[in-house]
Amino acid sequence: MTNKNGETRLWQKVKKGLTNCFLTRVESSTINGIPDIHAVMCNEVFWIELKSDSLSYPKLNKWQIVWINRYINAGGKVIILKETLLERSLKLYRPVSVFTDARSLVPFASFSFPLQWPLVQRRMVTELGSPSEAA
Repeated sequence: MTNKNGETRLWQKVKKGLTNCFLTRVESSTINGIPDIHAVMCNEVFWIELKSDSLSYPKLNKWQIVWINRYINAGGKVIILKETLLERSLKLYRPVSVFTDARSLVPFASFSFPLQWPLVQRRMVTELGSPSEAA
């Protein structure tokens, strides 16, 4: 079950915290699976998918998995920001190759609350600048 209120609150935190990013929230009922935010930071263009719930992994529906896989295969970059409410943490994931089950994704960074947004931002810049494994 998706926690839309949690994702809305996470969006509020993200837009205040990621101050060096150009962010556009996208809400589409016409494109199945498109991520929540189109972003540009330090000359990197990417998408951000927001998740906020009590699960230990980013729960993606089949449309989100298909969209992310196709975008990555075309050379695009996606970061999943997963707020885990029980752990009170923010985990960052960057799918870099085809996957079918989001439980197989491994976070590249994890931050405890209260969040230090400059650290989150720096870690994202580092990750986005690294070469993708999917060529």
